[in-house]
Amino acid sequence: MPGRILRPKTDPDSALDTPYESGIAAEGDTWQPQYLRYYLFAMVFVLFDAETAILFPWADAFHQIPPLLGLQAMIFVALLLFGLVYAWKKGALKWE
Repeated sequence: MPGRILRPKTDPDSALDTPYESGIAAEGDTWQPQYLRYYLFAMVFVLFDAETAILFPWADAFHQIPPLLGLQAMIFVALLLFGLVYAWKKGALKWE
């Protein structure tokens, strides 16, 4: 409540209340629904990108790690490939 008393009064039709992006005035309705496929594609990308970051140290030290840890790494890669094939068959990687 004290904020309303202390802040300067502005005209509700002024340019300060309009959305602004990149110097171009907005035309029409600025609230538009986003496609779920875009977010799904982005999540699959981030998921496989993070897992690739985990694989690089394993690949670098693969000749120095014990056999059991190497087996675990291969199981991890097999799970990654299973996830990739599953996403591919479900159509999550198609960009339309």
